[in-house]
Amino acid sequence: MVALVVLLSVLVAHPAAVGAVSLAGIAVLQRWGTPSLEAVAGAQSVLGAGGVVGPEAAAASAWFTAAALVLATPHPGGDDADPTPASGKRRRPATGTLVAALALGAAAAAAVVGPDFDDGLVVRLAGTAVAVVLATVVASLRHQKVTAVLALVAGVLAAAFATVVASGRVGL
Repeated sequence: MVALVVLLSVLVAHPAAVGAVSLAGIAVLQRWGTPSLEAVAGAQSVLGAGGVVGPEAAAASAWFTAAALVLATPHPGGDDADPTPASGKRRRPATGTLVAALALGAAAAAAVVGPDFDDGLVVRLAGTAVAVVLATVVASLRHQKVTAVLALVAGVLAAAFATVVASGRVGL
């Protein structure tokens, strides 16, 4: 998982988004008690999807983790200095941004519906598709700094909820 967090952090590049990705990784580690994506996949195969299993704090952690990752998706220019189209509509993301949206969307879906495709294939594919589409939409927004800060807030909440779960105040 550490390698995934490092790669996604390099991909997003904005300091607030890097913080959000790091906090999302910490939330997954805290919630499931392991840095191994294989172990997280196994736990979600047995217990169920992270977004619906466990106490409310555990499920909330999964959803805020996904939100942090989706909101961290960068747009083509990487900052707010890019000119907006004359029509005022969202920009179409560049190919590199689509790759970033795919990576961050897939990671977000893994937090909520699980990274293992053996059980519940349709649900996991649908979750991944929805997360990738949402990440693509975020990438097309004009205010990257705002979405990066929102990603950081979501990451803080994900880590906070996961810490509550890990501290033993609530069950897994």
